[in-house]
Amino acid sequence: MNEPAEALRALVARAHVLSLATLDGGAPAVSLVPFAAAFGPARLYVLLSELAAHTAALRADARCAWMIHEPARDDDPRGGHGLARLTARATARFLTRDEACDAGAEALYRARFAVAETLLGLRDFHFCELAPAAGSAAFVQGFGRAYRVTGDDLERVEHVTGR
Repeated sequence: MNEPAEALRALVARAHVLSLATLDGGAPAVSLVPFAAAFGPARLYVLLSELAAHTAALRADARCAWMIHEPARDDDPRGGHGLARLTARATARFLTRDEACDAGAEALYRARFAVAETLLGLRDFHFCELAPAAGSAAFVQGFGRAYRVTGDDLERVEHVTGR
């Protein structure tokens, strides 16, 4: 596998929270949401409360986008301008608890978050799958290292140049 694709996978493995962009009454909205990732094909699982505005927004309009990024560092001489980040558009798909179990989402979430046991005991929490829309993913590894990302497993990265 090539280095940008490996860096992309490492970023997804290290990050625990994504920024979720939704349309709330036709206006853009964004929130932070913990996630668990799966590959074969690539998809993200989020556990959403019915009390959250982003859940209502996704139920009204399933179109969304997400971003995973590395944390900013105080000692970064670039002031955060070169943070590695992965973005994609998606269509949210709410899963029943049985579907979440069958897809492995529940097991992934339990393995990643100690609080999952408590949250899964609450009736208002539901799993939602966010699979990247074909051709919508982009990965920035830093300055001069921007890539279009394709493939069912986000395995193909194509360097974007200004030419």
